[in-house]
Amino acid sequence: MLLAGTSAPAFAQAEGSGAAADEGAAAPGIVVTAERRSQSALSTPISVVALNADMLKARGVSDINSLQSQVPSLSFADYGNVKFVNIRGVGISEGAPNQSVGVAIHWDGTYVAREFVYGDSFFDVASVEVLRGPQGTYTGQNASGGAIYISSVRPDFNGTSGFGSVTLGNIGRKQVEAGVTTQLSDKLAVRLSGQVERRGSAFTNLGPTGAAQPVRYGNQPGNLSRFLGRAQLLYKPTDDLDLLLIHQYSDRRTDGLPTQSFAQAPVGNRTIAYDTDQALNTMYNRTTAVLNYSGIDAFKVRVLGTYQTTDQLSVRDNDYSTAATGTSSKITIHDRYYTGEIDLISPDNRPFTWTAGATMLNYRQPAFTVPNIAKGAPYEQSLTIFTDARRRNEAVFAEVGYKLGNGLEIKAGGRYSWDHVGFIDSYIAPAGPSGFRIPLNPGIRDFSEFTGRVALNWQIDPRLFIYGTISKGYKPGGTTPFGINYDAERVINYETGVKGRLFDDHLTASVSGFYMTYQNFQATYAADINNPATAITRNVNGTRIKGVEGQFDLKVGGFAADASFSVLDAKYGQFEIVQPAGLFGNGLPAQPELINLAGRTIPFAAKFSGAAGVSYVFALGKGSLTPSARISYQGAQWVNFFQAPYNRLPARTLVGARLTYKASDNWSLAAYVDNLLDNNYIASVDQVTDGIGSYILGQPREFGATLSFRF
Repeated sequence: MLLAGTSAPAFAQAEGSGAAADEGAAAPGIVVTAERRSQSALSTPISVVALNADMLKARGVSDINSLQSQVPSLSFADYGNVKFVNIRGVGISEGAPNQSVGVAIHWDGTYVAREFVYGDSFFDVASVEVLRGPQGTYTGQNASGGAIYISSVRPDFNGTSGFGSVTLGNIGRKQVEAGVTTQLSDKLAVRLSGQVERRGSAFTNLGPTGAAQPVRYGNQPGNLSRFLGRAQLLYKPTDDLDLLLIHQYSDRRTDGLPTQSFAQAPVGNRTIAYDTDQALNTMYNRTTAVLNYSGIDAFKVRVLGTYQTTDQLSVRDNDYSTAATGTSSKITIHDRYYTGEIDLISPDNRPFTWTAGATMLNYRQPAFTVPNIAKGAPYEQSLTIFTDARRRNEAVFAEVGYKLGNGLEIKAGGRYSWDHVGFIDSYIAPAGPSGFRIPLNPGIRDFSEFTGRVALNWQIDPRLFIYGTISKGYKPGGTTPFGINYDAERVINYETGVKGRLFDDHLTASVSGFYMTYQNFQATYAADINNPATAITRNVNGTRIKGVEGQFDLKVGGFAADASFSVLDAKYGQFEIVQPAGLFGNGLPAQPELINLAGRTIPFAAKFSGAAGVSYVFALGKGSLTPSARISYQGAQWVNFFQAPYNRLPARTLVGARLTYKASDNWSLAAYVDNLLDNNYIASVDQVTDGIGSYILGQPREFGATLSFRF
């Protein structure tokens, strides 16, 4: 559900306990774990926003798409088979086949190698941590913009416990989820959980006739059928050793995204007419192992590994219409990868602390792309591009910290990465895979880079913390299937911030300011959108990003309020590019012309975004009743450097409300409404260069109720 709102500097877990905190609480102990040890977010030199399970539910955060309304400067754009995540305008803004992401996402401690599965649900999740700015020491080569850490609820040895919930809503929403943890012995515990969700489409597809019919056409983009299951086994033979095994299965099926073309006036605001059945299906299996050993006095040992396979099918009507001259496309992807990490972590309670580790990634993505299938023609005989993308990474990292006295601490860390990126055994087949093939073998390119940070912290008193940091992030370069090489991106961040608790801990606040130099910004475009061979990836030098971020959380008795904001100024450096003729909406230029992008705002960097929420807990019998309301604003964003009218994602304001009754015997009933004002807003804009472009409308007003029970 998309319930607008924000998070103040929240917490993944109350310090010193495993209990979830009350909704909206200004917690004196805020704990995050992204830097391999549990530490207070109020004394960590990072701009970080964290949400625990209760906060995620109270704010209606069910996935990364709804998370962006809670974290100003975070942007998420879903284009189906590709998804762009950016923080402060840094991340990924093009869908090149082997392009690395710039915001690293870790699930249960291990890296998620590609963005295909970013649309997954935050189901049975204990916490989500969003780290803003380059994370070049702990997270590595794909965290030039920041990182997101998602942690599942884990099994424990506290007997048997569990939960169940049922959600019913408009647009045909039905969701059932349940989970249980139990001890199999004094050394073995298990947790099983699952979620099933069905939802109709807010759009009506009129089908090939393009006119209303007595029976609605069967293919309805925007619908959803999803299953997500997770099985966890925790083995703890001694107090010093535990091994956690996690297997997660996801099957997400839709009729694609409800897309409209700027070149065509829609029949109705939420009416489309396609003559090609669309599909967007993603299925994966991910197995993770996490081993912790603390039997050595000098350091703890943590070893992690993941193996994942993903299958994806994307079919779409390219012209989003019933035009006889239109085309469709089909993409099939089967990727697989494995990761590994080993960490050595010193004890926390010493003046000198250190962490050291090594990581690896091995990724392969075979994919068939059929970009232009003529109406009525078999896709098997259409131009086909087969790519076999490969990516490997090895890295070592370390960080040391030393308490200088009087609350001062200095930290210094570094990471050295080796990357190997490219394509092998690829080809283009003009008349289909069974016909003549033209080899595409640009080979593998090698990159290496040192990244890291230096931070100086001052804990002035237990309630006030100031930090200054210089950090460097990096994203490797690569090559396109057609042999166009591009260099690695590098981001250096100069940041200072203050965090504290005020007014007898009723108010928690965090404010940071930053200045980032962004070298070799990777920009991909095609002079002819219908000819992938024209795709070029170039590097932009001299890009600068500066801004201020703040979060505030107030709690007085049963009243709670929070607010957050982000102000960005993100400008391109010197970059000359040929602008194609006849940009849609203004008819200019008449001929292709050379332009310089210097000074233009970079993609996915809203100048201002912010949000706020209020709630009040009323005692009601043996339970409580909590009404809450939230509002979020995301400023306008460009999605393409040409910045034609159709390259602009307009600003949007969303309002949501919730009413929750919690009984004393562990059950609750919550009524919700998202997009309360039923605003028609554009959720994403396609970044084509052919002078047309397309857009996807966001969800209309959604409402429903959730009945939950815990035991």
